[in-house]
Amino acid sequence: MDKKDGLEEEHRESEEEYSFLQEVIKDETGGRKLRSGILHMIALGFVFGIVACFSFSVSKPWIEEKLGGDPKQVTIPKDELEEEGKEEEQDENAETGPVQEETQENSAPDAESYRQMLQSLRDIARVSGKCVVEITGLTGEEEEAQEPGASKDSISGIIVADNGQELLILGKRCPVKDVKSILVTFAGGDGYEAVVKAYDANLGLAVYAVPRDVISDETWTKIDEAVLGNSNLVNTGDTVIVLGKPFGYANAYNYGLISSDAMNINLSDGQYELIYTDVSGSGSGSGVIVNVRGEVIGIVDQTLLEEDSRNLIAGYSISDIKEIIELLSNGGSVPYIGIYGVDVSEDMKEQGLPQGVYVKEVEADSPAMTAGIQNGDIITSVDGGEIIDVMGYHNILMGKDLGNRVVLKGSRQGTGGEYVDIDFTVTIGSKQ
Repeated sequence: MDKKDGLEEEHRESEEEYSFLQEVIKDETGGRKLRSGILHMIALGFVFGIVACFSFSVSKPWIEEKLGGDPKQVTIPKDELEEEGKEEEQDENAETGPVQEETQENSAPDAESYRQMLQSLRDIARVSGKCVVEITGLTGEEEEAQEPGASKDSISGIIVADNGQELLILGKRCPVKDVKSILVTFAGGDGYEAVVKAYDANLGLAVYAVPRDVISDETWTKIDEAVLGNSNLVNTGDTVIVLGKPFGYANAYNYGLISSDAMNINLSDGQYELIYTDVSGSGSGSGVIVNVRGEVIGIVDQTLLEEDSRNLIAGYSISDIKEIIELLSNGGSVPYIGIYGVDVSEDMKEQGLPQGVYVKEVEADSPAMTAGIQNGDIITSVDGGEIIDVMGYHNILMGKDLGNRVVLKGSRQGTGGEYVDIDFTVTIGSKQ
């Protein structure tokens, strides 16, 4: 090895020996700053998230009001059964009866008492009247329809619900043919255009909708939603108030008594209780029947009565149609098969008829007729649910949806007089 090679070897050994001096020393201060920055960003993100959540919760009602959203589902509470309700009412009367009798004995009626009673009824009518509206069908432009001689007619209805987007009004279907627009006039005289949300031709009832955002603040102070009472608790002789258009003109009212609460009417797929009053009215009258608590217990419909009885106000018992009101208020269709039926009575059973619903009539072009159901058949079950009367049949049907296929089991009288089992598959429809 020459001298030059020896110097190079010595230089390499020296570099290896002191190589640790060439290592990069990490900046620990910079690392701490980085960690501190990350923590700071996390804290800011947390604070931003809280602020964003709070801001959204505060602004959500305003956004929904301005931009709209899904309407709230309308729910009409069901009532207790007539027997239970009347037993409770009788118990209450039994407890307070002696006191009431003693009061009546000790205080003979006088002119002042009568005046106070009438004033109380007027106050109830005034408060209850806030839910009553007039529904007018217009055949032309509104300005033209208001001119004398223009073709228009009106009926009375009530505000039944507010779904957050629309104010919903229940009433009979507008009687005007070729109607081009519908005007709803609220208590106080303010009128707004409305549309038909849903309609049931079986009962002739419709729900109309007025957008909430077009109703002025002043109008809101004059109107109120109806309180639907329990007509199962109605008794003959109860004091009632008739409101709306019962005499052929709007914004009218009168007082009277329930003359009967035990009359029923059979319509397609159901039986409905009617409330009769001793209040004289128009044969084409419309409106509501209200109890002394200001609750709506009946929807006036003079077409339900015989020709010689139409001078007295009567209507559907509200408890019997609450399910239908709820369906229509949510834009739904009332389930329809098309059977006019009656309960199989004890006398009919003795003649060999099975228990169930006796079909008196099948509506033309109805789902029942399509399925082959005939007059004289007896329906004994719907989708496995036993049927013993019309009410049970109606209750099961009301739980079905448009387009559902259901199996009706029944009996049909054979050539020898005996009843044989028969099944029908029916597609649920609607009568509109």
